[in-house]
Amino acid sequence: MGSTIPLDELEKYADNVYEAIIMIAKRADEINKVQKKMLEAEVENNMPFSDEEDEEEAFVTDLVDRQYLKLPKPTTIALQEMLEGKLKKEQPEE
Repeated sequence: MGSTIPLDELEKYADNVYEAIIMIAKRADEINKVQKKMLEAEVENNMPFSDEEDEEEAFVTDLVDRQYLKLPKPTTIALQEMLEGKLKKEQPEE
């Protein structure tokens, strides 16, 4: 289990804690989409040739479960990126 991060720590990377949370959430969503595409590609590349849909569905479920459980959580990655200074606040274009 992870440790608690003081809110003051998040405010170092954004104007306030709410903005920091939004930045983390947006980055976590991006990471989640990338992970989903990776899993879909993995399923597509390893799909067995079978006439039975139940067999294919069981294979897909098993493969996705095994691969997904190995992946780090998107929010954990996004938070770590923020704490390492890799996330930057987006400036609105004028």
